Amino acid sequence: MNRVAVIACIVFSFCSTLHAQSSVVRVQSVPIPFDSGLMTDLVADFEKVTGYHIQVNTSDVPYTFARQGAADVVLSHYGHDQVDDFMADGLGLWPRTVFSSQSVIVGPASDPAGIRGMPDAIAAFRRIADTKSRFILNNGDGEKYLTQLLYEGAGEPDSTGWFTDTGASGAEAIQAAQRLNGYSTWGVIPYLKFKAMTNSPLEALIFDDPILQRVMMTVIVNPDKIAGINVAGALALQRYLSLATTQARIRAFRSSGTDKQLFWPAAYDNTKSYLVDQSLLPTAAGPSVNSLTLTPATARVGSNLSATFTGSNLAADTYFDVRFRRPGAASDEIAQNWQQGPSGSHSLPADISSGTWRITGVRAHANPDDHSGSFIPITGSVTIQP
Repeated sequence: MNRVAVIACIVFSFCSTLHAQSSVVRVQSVPIPFDSGLMTDLVADFEKVTGYHIQVNTSDVPYTFARQGAADVVLSHYGHDQVDDFMADGLGLWPRTVFSSQSVIVGPASDPAGIRGMPDAIAAFRRIADTKSRFILNNGDGEKYLTQLLYEGAGEPDSTGWFTDTGASGAEAIQAAQRLNGYSTWGVIPYLKFKAMTNSPLEALIFDDPILQRVMMTVIVNPDKIAGINVAGALALQRYLSLATTQARIRAFRSSGTDKQLFWPAAYDNTKSYLVDQSLLPTAAGPSVNSLTLTPATARVGSNLSATFTGSNLAADTYFDVRFRRPGAASDEIAQNWQQGPSGSHSLPADISSGTWRITGVRAHANPDDHSGSFIPITGSVTIQP
């Protein structure tokens, strides 16, 4: 066993239940990505590539369901009002941006302010104000802030006689704009759905300004906090959505009712180390680790450390690579083929540094020379005493 592999044996004290026993990946999502058809298209390809099967539930409160153990991964806007508490409670792993959704300025087909097709949403808002054309505030999440941004950017024009706040949000605000022959803002997907259902005469007039985009992300549920998480499957979906080929598909996606781009690639906003990761996606047929138990949690130099991996498709000839961090270190190291077989015992050499060693990932594989798979994000620690 090489030196790094020997040292690595001290890092693995944790008891996490990553129960990826099936090929199912449970997704809790806000409605937009699936109502649009975007994720339906991408999921079909993901299932074909990886062998996983996606189960989806869409709602306005995906993190509520995730707290209840009903999700492996959540897809939402970065600014979803449940995100802060979910992450502060340690229930989610590091978020990864995937794409941005699109809002639009809608208005009557006659377009009294003449803003149709303008590339600058603030300039369009200023023209609405200058022409005293009616504008109805949408009090929905995000849309009210967007309108405030447009108003401030336009120089805080006098709102007398043209700006109306009925207190309505979503479809009710759009219906008010329709009655008053005015303008408003809304997400393009709910607008297209509303228009298809009601034959609304309002049209989407402003698309192209990046200020109208709102970033979305995936969050893998933390298996150390919630039992039964298919981390390998969740990671496979998260990384699939970030692949350059997938991002190109997102950019090219179009929905019925418009030929405009509706989603914008956003994986580029993730860390460099994440973007350059060329490891293969986890698959339902491949070996994956659900949990690792090491005993004892506190060990002395010269003693033995027992390691037991559990998961899917693990066998006596399965090899385990470990990603770990030494006490006081600022970066991770990798011990390849640290263990063969789900259970093993490792001696702690006399020159092992004392302190807390941390594990950040495990990779299971059948071929001892194949280290091309993805590390599954498992965390834990063990304290070494002299």
